[in-house]
Amino acid sequence: MAKRKPAPDIIEELESAAERMAAWIGQNRWLVGGSLALVLGTALAWGGYENYSRIHEEAASNELDKTRSAYFIALGASPTAIQEPVLANPKAAQAIQQDFLERFQGVADEHAGTVAGTLALFEVARLLDKLERGDESGALWDRTLAAASGKPGLAGLLHQQRAEAFEHRGDWSQASAAHESAGDIVEYPLRYWALVEAARCAAAGGEGERALALYERVEREEPELTLPPHLRAQYRELQASLGT
Repeated sequence: MAKRKPAPDIIEELESAAERMAAWIGQNRWLVGGSLALVLGTALAWGGYENYSRIHEEAASNELDKTRSAYFIALGASPTAIQEPVLANPKAAQAIQQDFLERFQGVADEHAGTVAGTLALFEVARLLDKLERGDESGALWDRTLAAASGKPGLAGLLHQQRAEAFEHRGDWSQASAAHESAGDIVEYPLRYWALVEAARCAAAGGEGERALALYERVEREEPELTLPPHLRAQYRELQASLGT
């Protein structure tokens, strides 16, 4: 696999692209999910930050890319697939996940301090969740977020991925809080979409007043943002039921 050369202004380009993607995401959220994280994560992984050498970052990114590709191939999918396939045999899936948990951990250990190394930790945390080892994944998520300190785009992405892990467990309150943490990062390009997700999860968890406050915050701070129809309807229902 040929190595890719990181663009010098990758973060600026990513932020600009994220802003252009925002309206599309609002109309096509059911297509986004993990694909948004994959797109942003891959783009961020290729970016060389000034605190680390470009050569080190590129080597780490190539190693992470190879490991991700091998993981998808092991699951019977294309290495460039967006959605991770679900195997009919749970035991076979668990064996693959356990194997690649160790491989991603190896990438994280070898390339600690790089963006790709941090994203490898994220992959380990995600696989621990899939293996229902939540007692271990919680501490690893904290470690991953700590490693993303000073990298707002990456930190926002990781907060939202942690939120998705909480959603899969049905822990709506924690999911909402994690999305809100991403939304509180001023430099995160998709911060207001993260706040919308926080509102959605709060409503799903029965926290109507909190959900309404989050929707109102988005409307106040980013009035140009257009909610998808189902979330706009939810917002109006909350306004009506809570007397706002």
